[in-house]
Amino acid sequence: MAADENANKSTDSGVTGGMPGVADLLSLLGGASPLIAVGRVVETVTQVAGEIVKSIATLNDTMNELNRVAHRVNDLLDEIEAPIKEIVPTVQTTVKQARGTLKKVDGLIGQVGTLPADVTKAVSTLGDLAGRLAPLTQFAEMAGGMFGMKSTPSS
Repeated sequence: MAADENANKSTDSGVTGGMPGVADLLSLLGGASPLIAVGRVVETVTQVAGEIVKSIATLNDTMNELNRVAHRVNDLLDEIEAPIKEIVPTVQTTVKQARGTLKKVDGLIGQVGTLPADVTKAVSTLGDLAGRLAPLTQFAEMAGGMFGMKSTPSS
């Protein structure tokens, strides 16, 4: 019987390459090769890496598009900056003069008391003009503020 046990030991050690227990480990795995499991892990890692590469490429495309849009906006601002810088002082001066004229005319009305209908209509027109120019003044001040220009105080 001792000879049979020695034969089994030599057979087992020959099958497992001289490492006792490897055959037991393989039988516990149900005959599945550890190389198959490693192959599956490598395949999963490869798929995840591919998805990460796709996500990075999409992010890169998005950033390129945002960069193009930013360049277009900058070009547009560069185009309108000079005309606005030229218009803003003129509009501010015109509104200031219209307000000054209206104040002078109002002072005259108070002194004279009554004016002919045509002069009253002209004063009314100047008042209407000053009122209509008010939104333009606000626009000019906002546009001037965008380009670092300070608004002139009105009289």
